[in-house]
Parts: sequence; C-alpha cells; structure tokens
Amino acid sequence: MEILHLNSNYIFTEIYKNAINNMDSDFVHYIFNPLYNEVDFDNNIENIEIYAPVILTKYDRIFNRNRAIKTIKYLENNIPLNFIKLIHAHTLTNDGVLALKLNEKYGIPYILTVRNTDINYSLKYKKYNMHLYKNTLKNASLIIFPNNSYKKKLLDLFKTDAILCEKIINSKVIPNGIDSYWHDNVYTDVRTLKDKLNLIYVGRIYKNKNLHNILKAVSRLESEYKIDIKVAGKIIDQNYFNQLELIHPFTYLGELEKGQLKNIYRESDIFVMPSFNETFGLVYIEALSQNLPIVYTKYEGIYGYFNDYEYGVPVQANNYNEICSGIKYIVRNYSDIQCNLENKDFLEGFNWETIGKIYNKIYVELKR
Repeated sequence: MEILHLNSNYIFTEIYKNAINNMDSDFVHYIFNPLYNEVDFDNNIENIEIYAPVILTKYDRIFNRNRAIKTIKYLENNIPLNFIKLIHAHTLTNDGVLALKLNEKYGIPYILTVRNTDINYSLKYKKYNMHLYKNTLKNASLIIFPNNSYKKKLLDLFKTDAILCEKIINSKVIPNGIDSYWHDNVYTDVRTLKDKLNLIYVGRIYKNKNLHNILKAVSRLESEYKIDIKVAGKIIDQNYFNQLELIHPFTYLGELEKGQLKNIYRESDIFVMPSFNETFGLVYIEALSQNLPIVYTKYEGIYGYFNDYEYGVPVQANNYNEICSGIKYIVRNYSDIQCNLENKDFLEGFNWETIGKIYNKIYVELKR
C-alpha cells in the first residue's frame, strides 16, 4: 500500500521515522520533503523512498499557492501519483495545502496533522490565506493533533463554522513517542528531596524555550531554598545564551547522549521547561520515565494528557511568579507526586509500537 507523506520536516527529526518504522512492512512510504538548501540524509531504508529536492526560495514562505504549483509539478514528474492510496500531510499550512491540490486533481484522500507552526504562526499571521486553510481542513479525511490544546485552540478559532467544528470534534489526538531506550530504562526508585533542590532543563536553547523566565524564578526562590539548576541542550541563539548568564548562574552541560541524560535526570529533583510554544515535548515524558516531576506549559505540548498536578504543575510560560509557585507546589507535594509516578502504565501511550499500530489502522481505513 503506497502512502505519500508530505512532510517539510522529515529529514530534520527522528519522530516521523520512528512512527514509520513501527508500521506494517507492506506499506511503501514516499516521503516528499522539499528544501531551501542541500542537506545530507540517508535514503537507503527499506520501504521508504525520500524525495528532497532543493526547489524552494524565500518567497515560498509567503506565497503558499506558488509553492503548491512548483511542488505539484515536481511530484507529477517524480512520484507515481496514480498508485498512491493515501496522503498524509504533516502540517496544515504547507503540506496540507499541497495535499488539497492533489486531492482536487487526482482524487487522493488525505489526512492532516496540525502542529505548532500552524497554530502559533500561520493561522495568526497569514490571515490572507485563511479561506485556503479552512478548505484544507474541511476536505481532509481526518485531522490529527499531537496534543489536546491545539484541538481546543482550533475549535475556538473556528467556533462559528459548524461544518469545520464537527470535523475538528471528530479528529484524533495522537502523541509522539519516546525512544525505546527510556522504556527499557524506567526508573522506579522513590525519590526524596535533600538539602539542595536540583533543577534540570533539557532542550534547545533559544527564546521560545523560556530559560530567561526559568532563571528569574530560580533567582526568586534562592531566598527560600538552597537551589541549583543545570541546563542541557544545543545552543541555537548564542546571544540569548550569553544574556541568560546575566540573570542567574547555572551549570551548562552541553549536548548529552541518552546515557548521560539518564544519569542527570536521576541526579535531579524537578524537570523545568515551560516553553512558550510546544508541539509536544518528548523530554517531559523522558523525565517522567525517570520519576522526575515536571513544570510544563499550560495549553501547549503535553498539557491535557494528564490531570493537572498529577505528575507536575502546568504554568503560564510568560509568568515567572507562576513558575516559582509551580516549583514550590512540587516541593510541598513531592511524596504525593512520587506515589502517582509509581504506576508507569501511562508510558505505554508514548510507545512508538503503540503509535505505529494506530497509524496502521488509520491508513488502512482511509485509503482509496
């Protein structure tokens, strides 16, 4: 069964590969990932054919129709569209628009995943394309969200459109999975707090990840706790990183391998990463697998997958006082949260094998 994936981010992250690798072997996956510049990638994977032509320009970021025309021409010349049974568009605003055009021309059904850039950028700032986006959503055989928050935000945005609201209500929320390493190395020892409170942040380092407000919160908490914070991850914005050092001292660990990261999680007391915008946030689930309570973002990422205060505290990202309060709540209720974390059955929902079976079923049911 031939599936065409319209995915402008496939070769830049492992999450899509993980989903495909846990699907039935009788699927043939055609991956279309157009590029602005040459990128090295592995194109020698069984049942997966990657097409990553350098055909995009900076103007294609603004004019979706121009991009669609250009990419359709490439697809028609390189991929056997008549054999494609289903299209999976992995974003609304680029991949989804292309899927709509292919559906109109070839009658190929498509499913559509709505992500962070769709919700927090395109639907906010590209209102001149709103009619096109609504048509793309309405004509999808199924809409998929990586989190509950984005489903709610889209419902709120289109609340006056009854047809589209019904489509969104009938959508599916499917999480990302964590690497099997974390399932194989679940930490079950009950944690207790010591004299020093050890916080850990893991993620890329740039403004969206909100380290500046985390450090402001840590600075405020110094009068109440002996506290330390470690930071791990790739520096995306060096100027931003340099400014962080002026807010409050922290220990920068660099980029860590999984084994190193596991050890750091186990040496820490609380995981803190209330990003401004977050499609999912695999690191939250990794931290939970290590019995580490989390401070995460309200209405973003994993918010809604668990009850508030069950495994940590959701906070408003732009309010460092709320981040303070979240950390203090976890300290006061640490033993209760440890009790909640004893049962790790919830991790199965973030297992790529489980998620692969969900996509298997969807693809088979919705193919033409």
